[in-house]
Amino acid sequence: MSQADESRLETQVGDRHHAGRPYHFATPSQEQRVRKVFGLGDDAPLPAVNDHALATYYDYLVAHLSLPFEALYCPTGGDMRQLIHYVHVIELTDPRPGRMHNNLHGLSCKARNAKQVLELSLADLGVRDDNPNCQLMDDYAYWFVNSH
Repeated sequence: MSQADESRLETQVGDRHHAGRPYHFATPSQEQRVRKVFGLGDDAPLPAVNDHALATYYDYLVAHLSLPFEALYCPTGGDMRQLIHYVHVIELTDPRPGRMHNNLHGLSCKARNAKQVLELSLADLGVRDDNPNCQLMDDYAYWFVNSH
């Protein structure tokens, strides 16, 4: 490929500014990504955790999470032989069906371990950095922890 063809291809791909400098696009911050979930502008405060906000976040995660996925869970009581458990998240639990929902625990999910299916708080789960759901889970946990 000639140098002119390479230059034209580089311009088409869009990885270089017209003066030859690389483009640098700002990566959205965690708060900006969370605001997007709620359809808010850049300067709007994040909504508090309430039934409506949880339902909105649930709808967003159902549309964007890849299920099932592996997560880490650290139980806080009972048998403590193993501090960290691997679970497979198989389903998000809709916060809207006519039952009482506890905002203190946020969104919940059904997760399977080697022995049983558990109902766990989504904010209590960790996801490895190489998991495609990592950013979504981190953003939800950030909002849930910081918006109470």
